[in-house]
Amino acid sequence: MLGAGFIGWGGGIDFLKAYLAPLQKMKDCEVYVFLPHDSVWRRLARHLRYCFRTKFLHQNLGRYVAPCTTCELVKMFCSEHVHVVVYTVYWDVLSGLKRLLKEHRMDVIFPTLLDLGKDFPIPWIPYLPDLQHKYYPEFFSAEEIKARDASFQQLLHSARSVVVEAEDVKKDLQKFYSVEDTKIFVMPYTAIPNREWFLLDDVDLSSYHLPEKYFLISNQFWLHKDHGTAFAALKILRDAGYDKYHIVCTGKTDDYRDAAYFQQLLDGLRENHLEPYVHFLGYIPKIEQIKILCQAQAVLQPTLFEGNPGGGIAYHAIAMGVPILLSDIPVNLELRSPLVSFFKKQDPESLKEAMMDLIIHRAELPSYSEEELLAQGEARLEKLTRAVRGALLYSLGASES
Repeated sequence: MLGAGFIGWGGGIDFLKAYLAPLQKMKDCEVYVFLPHDSVWRRLARHLRYCFRTKFLHQNLGRYVAPCTTCELVKMFCSEHVHVVVYTVYWDVLSGLKRLLKEHRMDVIFPTLLDLGKDFPIPWIPYLPDLQHKYYPEFFSAEEIKARDASFQQLLHSARSVVVEAEDVKKDLQKFYSVEDTKIFVMPYTAIPNREWFLLDDVDLSSYHLPEKYFLISNQFWLHKDHGTAFAALKILRDAGYDKYHIVCTGKTDDYRDAAYFQQLLDGLRENHLEPYVHFLGYIPKIEQIKILCQAQAVLQPTLFEGNPGGGIAYHAIAMGVPILLSDIPVNLELRSPLVSFFKKQDPESLKEAMMDLIIHRAELPSYSEEELLAQGEARLEKLTRAVRGALLYSLGASES
């Protein structure tokens, strides 16, 4: 597994951990995770940038948790059955990687965000996230769109197979690019709970001063996540008499594409007198996020675009038996569960109706025990393991025995 590109953000780390699980279930598979060494200077630069945008510009909102250090990542991934190799990034990254992978006698690379090239001596399977730039070009510069198109097409030309996490992404790849003989594997939904998530009694959330009743949004504050629709829906809900309900937000509050975006959201809350009812916690430790999730009325996911059904937080919600309200974009409609309800994207009134319906009928939703949730997760893991194994064997030119 190549960590480059994944390890700089929480969702990427979650992705790698999700695919470690099926690899570890394969008894004939030995797993190595290759992590590029993150220098002190790069971490310091990220910290200063985050603090300037989030702390100084936005009145000290939330608690800052720095991205994982290399040492922390090693502890996170390393186990009796998983080996971690940390390598120093030089200018010729691919050449150095090639030598390192050969030295450790790797047979196949999965997953990677890097384009290793058609002639790379070791079979490799890249992960492709989504084609947001095709549907929301206004969120990207012309140069970014051109670069993304070139990158996607070149990768589809270079790789024998690729992995995606939704049928909708596969359809988009076939629609916008020349796929030719490249096989596209769609991975099944991977809502798998971690056993430690059921041991949360000692997790202290007192410093967050959470309200008694709240909906949770766990997204970074990127333009396409559309927090504004959720905030507008909250105002309508409170105006309708449901004034005990708040929204709690976790996630980084900056988007490189529009530095003013988060401040605009704050200004909107101020104008609508919603400041006391929307809480920003910042980028917080995963175990605290999970406990906050489990105590929520439901998760809100107003997103305009995703590469998998519901985004990362939907995986956690389904895994822990927490209801989720999803925007009705095509990729989200692939998620089928009695815990899921849909509303019209960018429609605060539709979301308000979904929130109200959940408040009224929440007791009628299924409630799963820890044993049931773990069993559901294990069944999903078995399905994912078969899919991953199929992709690995295809890349190796073998067939399932």
